[in-house]
Amino acid sequence: MTKWYIYNKKNNYLSNLKNKNITKLEALILANRDIVDPKVVDSFINPTLEKLHDPFLLKDMEKAIDLIIETMENGESIRIFGDYDQDGISSTMTLLDGLLYFYDDISYDIPDRVIDGYGISDRMIDRAIEANVSLVITCDNGISAIDQVKRLKENGIKVIVTDHHQVSKKEDGEWVEQILPQADCVINPKRLDNTYPFDDLCGAGVAFKLIQALYQRLDGDMEYLYGLLEYVAMGTVCDVVSLTDENRIFVREGLKRINNTEKLAIKALVEENSWNREVSAYTLGFIIGPCMNATGRLSTAKLAIDMLMEDDIEKIRTYAKKLVSLNTERKELTNIGLEKTLEIIKDKKYYNDDIIIVDVENIEESICGIIAGRIKEKFNKPTIIMTQSSQNGILKGSGRSIEAYNIYKEVFEIKDVLESFGGHPMACGLSIRSDKVEEFRQKLNDKSKLKKDDFVNIINIDAQIPLDKLSLEFAESLQRLEPFGKDNPKAKFADKNLFIKNINMIGKNNNTMKMVLNKNGRDIEAIKFNAQKDYKYLSDKFKANIIGNRIDAVFYPDINEFNGRRNLQVKLIDIR
Repeated sequence: MTKWYIYNKKNNYLSNLKNKNITKLEALILANRDIVDPKVVDSFINPTLEKLHDPFLLKDMEKAIDLIIETMENGESIRIFGDYDQDGISSTMTLLDGLLYFYDDISYDIPDRVIDGYGISDRMIDRAIEANVSLVITCDNGISAIDQVKRLKENGIKVIVTDHHQVSKKEDGEWVEQILPQADCVINPKRLDNTYPFDDLCGAGVAFKLIQALYQRLDGDMEYLYGLLEYVAMGTVCDVVSLTDENRIFVREGLKRINNTEKLAIKALVEENSWNREVSAYTLGFIIGPCMNATGRLSTAKLAIDMLMEDDIEKIRTYAKKLVSLNTERKELTNIGLEKTLEIIKDKKYYNDDIIIVDVENIEESICGIIAGRIKEKFNKPTIIMTQSSQNGILKGSGRSIEAYNIYKEVFEIKDVLESFGGHPMACGLSIRSDKVEEFRQKLNDKSKLKKDDFVNIINIDAQIPLDKLSLEFAESLQRLEPFGKDNPKAKFADKNLFIKNINMIGKNNNTMKMVLNKNGRDIEAIKFNAQKDYKYLSDKFKANIIGNRIDAVFYPDINEFNGRRNLQVKLIDIR
């Protein structure tokens, strides 16, 4: 069941109306997203590089830059410890590419998802010691690597941690103490003692701030620096952090550069996916990002790094084909795993639980998070999917959550049941002994405070607008608010009593619903993807005679471009 609500943030709207630099429509949409501070509004509407925050506002940044410069001046070796997902790949490339502008003795290492698991592994430490590395810089990991950083330091290796994940802390009433690894520097906007203006950077965003600070100190080529935003934009979109404030600048500027890129690997990956339109946030999140992610899931993320570092175009094309092939395989494995998972949920009636926890045999450990996301979307409930790992008797898994449930906080409270755990409010990763799964399921569900309303899918509507009042210019004005994503969703509008003049199911799989809706004598083309259920709903509601009846709809005004012509159409979000 889905409930529709029209935002009612009148005070925000009245405040934004005082801003003469934005339209009434922008004032309304930004008000609905609680964006009212004039400086934040200005940064949102005009996201320029000049509005990036001073990187030296981050705790330990000054010390980290001193340490990097000292290491380079002494001719010592620097190694980057990255991660195997898209943000980890983007973070690693941001540091590699950025540092190589100044210095050659730079290397990197990334854990193997299956053998090592998340974060700094013993094998990575062993290799760093053997290579006589002087300085390790982590990216997209390290904030919880207490023992690993200690071992690096005991072996004479300096450590700079750059991360964006939640900081562990001890609490006793009002007393709170953060738990940080004993690295030389810990750069993380989520540090409890930080005063940085924005704390929702992804790993690549934090890595970029380190390189930005270095370029400022050493008077580096700033245009070269901003070229790194091609990587940062990918990490920002794919890690689903807030697309506001500094992240909005990263993505807008990164996309500008990607669409005119000189990076052969990015060009090759776009071409191999047969993407012949402008690269958008959608392209990053659903086309390019998954291809890079697939390397860490089914092979090694070093494939993606090697492709991005390669200069030979033929080798790059070979890499690009491999990445697309791995992603195709990942999709097939996901579909098989999803079917297995749904069968178990149905058989065990886990859909009755507040938190759905499923142990699925014989699926790839690396796709647990994707399946958890799909199950979460289907039932609108927090979901954890796990499967057997390479360690005997140990299951590994991933969780995805809903807005009403902080999965990191809730699981952290019973982490003693687990072998390992990490994450943030909307997602987590864990390992657990197979004989502890039932205890874990019971404990997590027993302490759940979720209510029935928390599981209801809600659509927040920006305004009710008569369909016949829409125009191409209206749809074009919304493009100024792109890119859309977390904390800046596409604007949603609604209207009632729309006459169905025509309806067809089209597309390769006959799953796209195309309609002509009429309001006050004006026809508007409407489209909805993956709409088999919607078509069945209309067929059942109107006894198979859909044309000539009326519906209410939530929609997004869009532009359909075909053969050089641009026409207004609405993308349907929900109907009733």
